[in-house]
Amino acid sequence: MARPRVVPNPINFRGSVPIPISRNKVEIGAETGATLVNPIEKKSRTRIEEKYEPLVFKELFGNANPVEMEIGCGKGKFLLDRALENPGTNFIGIDRIIKWMRRRKDRVEREAVPNIRFMRAEARVFLNEAVPPESVSIFHVYFPDPWPKRRHQTRRVMTADFLRLLHSRLARGGLLEVATDHEDYYEAMKKTVAATAELWDNVRETRNERIVGGMNKTNYELKFEAGGKPLFYMELAKK
Repeated sequence: MARPRVVPNPINFRGSVPIPISRNKVEIGAETGATLVNPIEKKSRTRIEEKYEPLVFKELFGNANPVEMEIGCGKGKFLLDRALENPGTNFIGIDRIIKWMRRRKDRVEREAVPNIRFMRAEARVFLNEAVPPESVSIFHVYFPDPWPKRRHQTRRVMTADFLRLLHSRLARGGLLEVATDHEDYYEAMKKTVAATAELWDNVRETRNERIVGGMNKTNYELKFEAGGKPLFYMELAKK
């Protein structure tokens, strides 16, 4: 049997691996009558090309509540805990890796949590094609792969272009919450934020103190805390 052709993951979050070309549909967190995003994957020499239908959040959730989105949500622990504590806000978690999200999706369906959806998606394309401009109240980007080797650092997700894309999808006064355990990456992030300073009304930085979410933490966050690693947080407020 021929082995599936493997393509590089175009948006790299820790735990992500190259994935074979497939035609899987987007996974969701709960059943609704809304039309959901379905990626159309085309074979390419370099990557999986996906197409997404524009989302209408009011149709997806059945209300006009604010929407928060976690990019690279992994197992979805943080997002589900936050959704349970904030029933008046809607939540979307996206990731390229489906197997971890599936566990949280199953729990969401068992408990009939109405205000959260998990979707398998490539972040840049999804944000460009599916997410309306000025529609998200908070973006969460926690512990993206730091790619510590110099030759790999061009793969880092926190680029100026990515910040501009997130800014364009944030509602007025919206927030971007970022965390990393890698100090060199954090210093690089600060330089990138400085290069896009005209976009942000305020920038907050903390060490070992989460800015948003209280005691709700990601799996990586809990692991790093238990190991005594310093954690770096940043909050950017849209101008």
